[in-house]
Amino acid sequence: MPRPARDRPGKAAWLGPLALGLGLLCWLAPVGSELVASAAITSGAVSIVTRRGYRIDWAAAAGIFAGTLHLYVAVMLFAITIGES
Repeated sequence: MPRPARDRPGKAAWLGPLALGLGLLCWLAPVGSELVASAAITSGAVSIVTRRGYRIDWAAAAGIFAGTLHLYVAVMLFAITIGES
């Protein structure tokens, strides 16, 4: 039976909250937000993939979702801008 994500030892315990924080920060940053969203997706994925003995961290999953949604919106806005030209 997998253990709770909050019981992760050391620095690996901060990857999920880091992903969530970056996922929320990318919506506020006007410049470089795509890089911040990519960092949120990466840290969340590392959190989920590296610790198989633990349950999936909800903060990592939320950070991945927020970062992915931000990148999707950025690509759609870019496509609309290109389409109007």
